[in-house]
Formats: sequence, structure tokens, C-alpha cells
Amino acid sequence: MARKIALTLTEALARYEQHMARRPLSDNSRKAFLGDVRIFARFLEAQGRPAERLPIHAISAEHIQAFLADQARGRVASSPKSIERRLTSLKVFFRWLHEAGHLAHDPADRVAYRPFIDPLPDYLSEHQVARVLEAAQALAQSARREVRPLTAIALVWDTGIKKSECLNLLVSDVALDDPEGPTVWVRYDKRHLQFKERRVPIGEQCVQAVRAHIARYDLQPADPLFDCTGRNLEYLFNRKIAPQAGLPALTFEMLRWSCAVRDFQSGRWQPDQLQVRYGLSPVGWAEMLAKLQRLTQAAAPAVAPAPTKQTG
Repeated sequence: MARKIALTLTEALARYEQHMARRPLSDNSRKAFLGDVRIFARFLEAQGRPAERLPIHAISAEHIQAFLADQARGRVASSPKSIERRLTSLKVFFRWLHEAGHLAHDPADRVAYRPFIDPLPDYLSEHQVARVLEAAQALAQSARREVRPLTAIALVWDTGIKKSECLNLLVSDVALDDPEGPTVWVRYDKRHLQFKERRVPIGEQCVQAVRAHIARYDLQPADPLFDCTGRNLEYLFNRKIAPQAGLPALTFEMLRWSCAVRDFQSGRWQPDQLQVRYGLSPVGWAEMLAKLQRLTQAAAPAVAPAPTKQTG
């Protein structure tokens, strides 16, 4: 990689702002991302390192660590979540500088997330998901033929889509007979969110669940796939599915993270592919990646089973 002309932090921030303006981000995400880096620049200035004179190659991991420590113990201390977000912003900023050839080494790469800063999300093992699907299948085959939970669970487990994305699906968004394989098309009406649009493949078990769902409710292509709220579905998850699967709780978020952990650990996907697959901005993907790495390092089971009743 050819070394480019050394930049000051002020010059780097100006170029980074231009770079961010070209990225498909919401205004709020862009402002938050840039704002965190500017807070870091103000911290360095207070330490006698003015941004207009500070070459970026002089910034070290120790400077970043000192900034995070100051954020944690300052007069108006930031929340753990805010501190983690600021570290994410700095990691993305310095990674861009490194990949653009402005830095030979990324100083933020050596700064680890502190495990206690943000609680790790709950997720299910593949064995637990299998039990959940069995319980949902039994409910779908019961006298009431309640197929909605099975359809939602199968969709999120296969695709990792968010609850809102799942509930916004139209029947026509699920292409069961696509010649290249069945897929789900996730769409966004708002222009600044259209970078989240994507097509995600689904498996045969999911296809069967969706077909049964469409037939059960006699749905047409323009109809919403689900005629109920997320709260109603999660009520069914927790009253009808989780107890039968031996779990204390079940939510859309748990299913999304279960899918993400499986995808991340499978090695089938490159990081940029996973970012697209989960419909995430660079900031959102950096946060998810950090948690996936921590979950993998922890290697702990996702959700403890529900306690069993003692007899005798």
C-alpha cells in the first residue's frame, strides 16, 4: 500500500466527512458517527495536541484508551453504551484511514472492547432452535392451526431479519418459486434507508411454513404476510412455544441473534457479505461484529433452559 501525504487530524476529519457524505447513511447516523470522532479531537486538544497540528500517525492506541477512560470518569461521565459507541466510531474512522492509505497501522485495532460495557444479547443454540421449531410445528398442527408463530420463527431463523422487517413483509415479498431459489425481499420505502434493501435466501422448511401460512389465511400477493402485531406474536412465542421448548423466553431479537451467531461461526460469509445480509450501516455492522466476536470468545450457551419442576 503506497503511503500518502501525512494528514493532520483536522485534514483527516474533513476528508472523512466527505467520505461519510457519500455513504448510504441516515443523517442521524452520520452526525453521531462524526460527532464521536470530534469529541475525541477535542479531548486531544485539551491534552495539548491541537487537531490542526497533530499528524494522524502520531495518534496511538494509548491516546484512544486515555480518551475512553476520561469518558468513563469525567465530570459528566458517559454511559457504558455511549463509550462503546464512541470506540466503535473511532475504530471505523481509523480503519478507513488505514484502508485509504493514510496510516500504515490502525491504532484503534489494538483497543479492545471491554466485555462489561454492553450486555451480550441472548441467543439460542441450533439445538434449542430445533426444539423451538418443533414446538411451533406442533402448534401449527393443533386444532386451532395457529401457523403464524412457525412462519415468523422460520423466517427470522433463516434470514436474520428484524422484527419490523418481518412484520412489514407482503406476500409478494416472499418469492417461493424464484428460479434461482426461494428468497425474501426486504424493502424500505424511505429513500435514506434503501441501502438496507436486500434479498435473502430461505430453506425448504421455511418455504413449507410460508406456503401453509398463505393457504391457511387465503392470502393474496398484495396482502401483508402477517395480520397481527409483533406483541401478539411474541405473546404466542412465550405462552405457547418457549415452555414446550424448555426455554424461559423467546423473542424476535433472540432469533435474529441466533441466526447471526450461526452465520458468523459458519465461516460461509465474508464480513462485507454479512453487513449486507443483515441490512446494517457501517456503524451498525461494527457494533454487531464486536458482539459476535465477544459471543464467540465467551462460547457460552445462549439461553439457559427453563428450570424443571422437582417432584417427590
